[in-house]
Amino acid sequence: MSASTSLPSVRALWNRAWSLSPTLTLSTVVMAIGAVLTTLGMFLDSRHLVGEPIWLKPTKFYLSLAAYNVTVLYFLSFLSERRRLVRISGHVLAAAGFIENVAITIQAARGVRSHFNVATPFDAAIFSLMGVTITVLWVTMIVLAIVLLRSRLADRPLAAALRIGFVAAVIGTGLGYFMTSPRPTQLEAMKAGQRLVESGSHTFGAVDGGPGLPLVGWSTEAGDMRPAHFLGLHAMQLLPILAVVLARRRHLSETRRLATVRASGVAYVGVMLVLAVQALRGVPITRWDEVGLSALALVALATVCTAAATLLRRQPAAATA
Repeated sequence: MSASTSLPSVRALWNRAWSLSPTLTLSTVVMAIGAVLTTLGMFLDSRHLVGEPIWLKPTKFYLSLAAYNVTVLYFLSFLSERRRLVRISGHVLAAAGFIENVAITIQAARGVRSHFNVATPFDAAIFSLMGVTITVLWVTMIVLAIVLLRSRLADRPLAAALRIGFVAAVIGTGLGYFMTSPRPTQLEAMKAGQRLVESGSHTFGAVDGGPGLPLVGWSTEAGDMRPAHFLGLHAMQLLPILAVVLARRRHLSETRRLATVRASGVAYVGVMLVLAVQALRGVPITRWDEVGLSALALVALATVCTAAATLLRRQPAAATA
């Protein structure tokens, strides 16, 4: 499959998605409906939790999972000949996403946190269930990434975007595990025999719920893993979109488009990793020290070198990626 100059109809897209994975297609519809309902919840329910409307988090997750499912369906279209893998992957990803969001919705309705909440046996069970489902989703993504890396795709710039985007999404999902690790103060409390209310947090060097950026809530006073996590998850959408946009620039050669995609991928993954390191160091996204700026400079150098190496390399006339 390659970029087309004409857009397919909604019915054609639906039929294509359904033929690939009915389960994942239905899950996408459920996620969209969930996003609408939880958005209404923000207007009808005035409760707040950790400094934000209680239904904001479920809304963000429903929207994110809807976009994720659509993107995975697009990725699976390049693996349509592997029918069994596509079918099983669709079932697993749909089930994992559904369980994750149901858990988040239940906890929001109860007025408590979903992530990191171990205050009661029920809360701990919900948090553990979410951890299991995300691990299953992550392992499935790794399998799909390996298969995609080994597949031969005719459109080389799009192939590079798909591969880098999916690998970045795997890394970005994996960064979430840093947030689930107990913080030093929590470990000390455990050693002292105290019952934990929370295990892990979004922030490093401060408690969750402090000053943050509007809407997203990313901390402005401590390290926060959510920016890197967010970038990683959405690479699988943004980089393929870049490849499709470049394909419409007919004055650009395939080599230049490939160089742009590869360089953008290196920059994207590099910035994601720098943000992750900044979070682990306890440095907020709004403040950059010499270490952070030096890391960004290295990313910029790697980006330029990637573009130059691709442009200077002699490409076979009829190569497939």
